[in-house]
Amino acid sequence: MSKFTVDHTVQHSTDKTFETIQKVLSAGEDLKKFDPKIECHFNSSTKSCQIKGSQFKADLKVISAGEGSKIEVEVDLPFLLMPFKGKISESLTKMFKKHLG
Repeated sequence: MSKFTVDHTVQHSTDKTFETIQKVLSAGEDLKKFDPKIECHFNSSTKSCQIKGSQFKADLKVISAGEGSKIEVEVDLPFLLMPFKGKISESLTKMFKKHLG
């Protein structure tokens, strides 16, 4: 397994950002195209989420950054899927921009 990180900064509070991400990931529409067996486990107190699919794992955190917040996603992929790293990064960033600006 190989890891890479995707970061995205938004102008919303950490609470608003985490609440929005929780709704989006619970609906699952954006990530199910990568893995239909995806499961998300949220922790509201730490504003984090563990995402598990059949082929990957990811840890998402929302942290305070200046007047807004920063979303950090550490994705753990098998070496065979590393050629899709760019597409996954692009899709995550696109999802965050769509729902959070």
